[in-house]
Amino acid sequence: MDNVQCNSFYIAHCTFYIAMRTLVINSMFFNAAYRRCADELGILPDIDLTVLTVDSWHMNSMRRIYDPFATGSPYRTIIGKTWWKGKENRGFYISGLLKAFRLSRPEVIYLMEEPFSLFALQTLILRAILYPNTPVIFFTWNNLSLEKYDYRPSAWYRNVARWVLERMEYGLTANSQAIEVLRSAGNRFPMKMIGYGVDLSLFRSKNNVESVALRKKIRIDEDPFIVGYVGRMIYMKGLDLLAEAFIKLRSEMPERKIILFLLGSGEYEAELITLFSSKGIESDIRMLPSAPQNEVPAYMRMLDVLVLPSRREGMWAEQFGRVIIEAMASRTVVLGSSSGAIPEVIGDAGFVFEENNADDLLQKLRQIVLMNPEEKQMLLDRGEHRAQERYSWKRFAAQSADALRFVYNASKEK
Repeated sequence: MDNVQCNSFYIAHCTFYIAMRTLVINSMFFNAAYRRCADELGILPDIDLTVLTVDSWHMNSMRRIYDPFATGSPYRTIIGKTWWKGKENRGFYISGLLKAFRLSRPEVIYLMEEPFSLFALQTLILRAILYPNTPVIFFTWNNLSLEKYDYRPSAWYRNVARWVLERMEYGLTANSQAIEVLRSAGNRFPMKMIGYGVDLSLFRSKNNVESVALRKKIRIDEDPFIVGYVGRMIYMKGLDLLAEAFIKLRSEMPERKIILFLLGSGEYEAELITLFSSKGIESDIRMLPSAPQNEVPAYMRMLDVLVLPSRREGMWAEQFGRVIIEAMASRTVVLGSSSGAIPEVIGDAGFVFEENNADDLLQKLRQIVLMNPEEKQMLLDRGEHRAQERYSWKRFAAQSADALRFVYNASKEK
């Protein structure tokens, strides 16, 4: 059964304002961290918000059950069941979608799913039947193509995207390349890049006691320079480049204690272990397959530099790089490849090396290790400011709300 949640805060919220009835559809809202977007949207006085999300989802090859919604959430919540959970945009609702339409009676729809997904297709079909005049805006990460897909059959996704996009009123994107992709496919509706949100409050505080405890947990007793990576251990993340650069850096600076800390797991993990063992440097490597979500900020703050060495692989390129923002908010130096959206996320608040170039990565790591304290302080200040100014959930919600108001007002003038 679908689950519908409503509360006194929501009722009071709707009592004092004549607000536009808004339906947000996002499978990622099963996770409380991503749901911060809805929390910020829901408190806006001119938005009467209903949220539809899934009961469970496959995320990074792991099945996750939705986190319970907090009492007092400023919106209705509908939990639907799906088939093909997390399977490359093939997932679709088998319950919940119709109820979401009937309960919200939407005057505007915010589809936070890719326009080539089955979620998008079934939403637009139902909208055409029940509320044909309700405008729809969407949010996309896709920064490569609307014509070619790694998924099979590619022609299916291409035609779904064309049909769906013809019926959209506004496009919001996580990166500037996504706007180029939409324009190149002939779309002319309004578009805007708004980046994505991060719960910055989790990463701001420096807790020395917590840091010391975590260092002991991963067997770091001295005060070394810590090079870190946080994320999935897969080929497209470029971990072979990071390993090669680290090995050379260590040999160049034998007098300096330098540790490589890797937090995450994946198919490339075994290969890395074999490589480090063959080089005889296991004592300088710390690998942790997972950590509780509430510990990740402390690990991020422990690093001297966070490296994201991603490379393009097939029809995949880094679409955002959330860990970059988390590191900036943690006052940790960031270093990323030139792949995908990474350079525009880093801006002038970190370092960028040439994609697939381990020598350039080594050169940037060397530069960071030798950076003087004043230069480092200025860089960390820029990073923290950039994270707060560009990537807060409050800012993301405000810019989303601007797009919702635009299409809502336009629909009333027709």
